[in-house]
Amino acid sequence: MKPAKEQDAKASGTVLRVVRILRSLAEATGPLAVKDLSAQLDLPASTIHRLLHLLASEGIVEKDEAKHVYQGGAELVRLSSLLVANRKLNDIARPFMQEVVNRCNEACMLVAYLPATLQVSVLAAINSSHPLRYDMQLYNAHTLLWGATGRSVLAFLSADEQAAAYKAGAAAPGSGRALPSFKTLQQELAQVRQRGYALSYGEKIVGAVGMGSPIYKMDNRVIGSLCITLPQVRFEPANEKKLGELVRQQAERLSQALGYQGAYPGQAQRTR
Repeated sequence: MKPAKEQDAKASGTVLRVVRILRSLAEATGPLAVKDLSAQLDLPASTIHRLLHLLASEGIVEKDEAKHVYQGGAELVRLSSLLVANRKLNDIARPFMQEVVNRCNEACMLVAYLPATLQVSVLAAINSSHPLRYDMQLYNAHTLLWGATGRSVLAFLSADEQAAAYKAGAAAPGSGRALPSFKTLQQELAQVRQRGYALSYGEKIVGAVGMGSPIYKMDNRVIGSLCITLPQVRFEPANEKKLGELVRQQAERLSQALGYQGAYPGQAQRTR
């Protein structure tokens, strides 16, 4: 009989290999063959095949018998969905929000889309360490038409939802800017989609700069956004792209954590 330490080491190695296989299958854009996984993970094909066979017996992976390739199985999808559903969005989002604050020392907000009223609401916020900062009000409903909190969601909704939100529109609550024509608004929203983030100056709060990027769920629905807010006196225009990419990147990662696997806004623009 093998010593306990040797058995534990072997079991740990097997668990690590299974985790690496599942990660590769989850991150792949399509099914993978044994040889693909063997090359990616630098493991013998026989080991990969043995572990895939065990995972398939539990429905964690599925094999296409005709093409001899593997992908995540129905049981893996079910378990992943349960894990996401049983955690509050605030809990899932907090590490991504904290990463934003850690890297720029500006406040980050989690914004939820309220489709029934075509509004948004701040669900959670992490403030900066600066003495000059905003007291962010949670749970109040706000317009989609103004501010980074609103437009970071509005830009990625359907044309019907955009038109419905426009009908209930008014001047910007902070700056007092008049509501533009619907055609002009659509042009401004197209710029948001191209960048992958919304940028606003004092539209909801006088003297504040906001930047926000959308959050998606597994069913490709926009459910809200991650936003940065800071006083305009502290905002350097030269840092716009850096801050915009930061919030866009963390919103994309949060979306992936919620099961979203589609193309993310601004990605094509970024990689050109």
